[in-house]
Amino acid sequence: MITCRNAGKTLRAILFLFLFLPVCALAQTSAPELSLKAFRTASGPSPVLAVLFFTAPEGSHIYGNTPGPSGFPTAVTGQYAAEELEALYPPPMSAPDSLEPGLVTEQYAGRTLFYLPVPAASGEALHLSVQFSALLCSDASCRPLQETLTLDVPAEAELPLAEDQEWWSGFAQAKPGIPAQTDSAVPEPDTPTAEWSFTPRYFAPELEVRTLSKAAVLAFLAGLVLNFMPCVLPVITLKLRSFIPVADSVSQNQRRAFRAHNLFFALGIVLYFLVLSVIIAATGIVWGQIFQQPAAIISLTALVFALSLSLFGVYDLPLIDLKGKARGVTHHPRLESFITGILATILATPCSGPFLGGVLAWALIQPPEIIALVLSCIGLGMASPYLVMAVFPRMYRLLPRPGAWTIHLERILGFLLAGTCVYLMGLLPASQYLNTLILLWTIGLAAWVWGQWTNLNQSSGRRWSIRGAGMALVALMAFVLFRPEIHVDPWQPFELSRFESDLGRKNMVLDFTADWCPNCKFLEKTVLTPEKSTALAKRFDADLLRVDLTRHDPELMKLLTSLGSQSIPVLAIFSREDPKSPLVLRDLFTGGQLEEALEEELEGRK
Repeated sequence: MITCRNAGKTLRAILFLFLFLPVCALAQTSAPELSLKAFRTASGPSPVLAVLFFTAPEGSHIYGNTPGPSGFPTAVTGQYAAEELEALYPPPMSAPDSLEPGLVTEQYAGRTLFYLPVPAASGEALHLSVQFSALLCSDASCRPLQETLTLDVPAEAELPLAEDQEWWSGFAQAKPGIPAQTDSAVPEPDTPTAEWSFTPRYFAPELEVRTLSKAAVLAFLAGLVLNFMPCVLPVITLKLRSFIPVADSVSQNQRRAFRAHNLFFALGIVLYFLVLSVIIAATGIVWGQIFQQPAAIISLTALVFALSLSLFGVYDLPLIDLKGKARGVTHHPRLESFITGILATILATPCSGPFLGGVLAWALIQPPEIIALVLSCIGLGMASPYLVMAVFPRMYRLLPRPGAWTIHLERILGFLLAGTCVYLMGLLPASQYLNTLILLWTIGLAAWVWGQWTNLNQSSGRRWSIRGAGMALVALMAFVLFRPEIHVDPWQPFELSRFESDLGRKNMVLDFTADWCPNCKFLEKTVLTPEKSTALAKRFDADLLRVDLTRHDPELMKLLTSLGSQSIPVLAIFSREDPKSPLVLRDLFTGGQLEEALEEELEGRK
């Protein structure tokens, strides 16, 4: 039994998890180290040698200077006065690519030195400026680095001698870099290039998030609103209903139980978001966007339907007793509240898109510690009402008295969960409706077998054999109904000449992507799949063009800049009616947002 003192300790523990751990993540996450130093040489190619020291975080690397399959070579350039400095690069190592293990690329890991000989006059003081660009990658994600370092170099005689440094032997192995622009497709300097004068409009400008403070506030408010979504409200209402007082006076034990429920319910929410933030920061997967996949929507529909059947008394699930009065089931109040908190958070996922789209689009391209902090704010917002009720358990008195209406409420909320299934099915392609209905029918049969053919008087072996057979029937039916099919990719490679000739004549959708962009690849596997893209291209009579920025191309970058962006993913919709004002979706977006944008731009202008 939880006492008031113990409950207070538990509450402080929850607040510690929310407020302290993100701070620890911010403090402990390592970042790449860059520094610039100058040395004098007695036997080197120049009297002064500038050295750029780069240290990659543990488990991360940058690519070599030689352009290759990575498409983002490391480049170091320098200037002093009007002179351009040519960098010398150490030999890179060959290793499997972090984003595509089957591909071997040239990489720098750990501490790496880049050398810039400075042909300065003897005794001359210098001001150096060095630009460093690279793609920093781990096993989960990549992010570009663009840094400029400056150094005021004193007279040559005051500099340390390079030959006395421990890295001098490595300098002998350094070689001049190969210019990054070696692709024959890159135009010559005197080749005229196209000039773009687009006026981009953004699909959801009010959701454009640019600062951590705004993201944190919006994340907290969005988490709070999730409690009132139709996916979540039935679960919360049913659990609170089990605490309705049966008399005018509320006993101390009832208050303790009410406090304990809210604490452990909030703990389930908190832990879910903390674990989720670690997973997302480590792997790059995206919460909420994953539920744009039909498989995820169907799985959630099946779960909600199974929960609704339990509210109609078809069967009772252990540890997920929404009714609070299931007979023949061993109760573990704290564990049930904890698991129900996790369940409510999972059910909130498909409802999160309208509230979290802009926040997640900004947060998920930030460093891991920012991702963890923003997700923690979402969890804090969703858990805040229950933490308040745990601190002020006398709010228990506000609950109405029990009566026959509570039984009707249970049934009504069961229908509400069933209605949630209808909502979720509405997110699916029409071609999946029949198979999903067959799966739900099978779940209903398995639930009936669970509830009517098993009881606690049977041996555990017999009881779980029958239940296992029902679950196996559902798994077998899901496999038969939803076996994957192969579709031809409708996206065509972008060609500048074709784009210029078709601009204003055809509807076109441009997807800016790159092999080193994890978020781009995520969109291709979820929102821009061949099946979905083919249907959209046919419905809106649009050509789908994929702009590949894996290898740096100044013409394609100029096109991207003309759309108001310098980072990807970006998707631009050009209508034949108004080709000079394309509609742009930046960062991550859902399938529903893409379809709405296409309707607005390509159908609304007709």
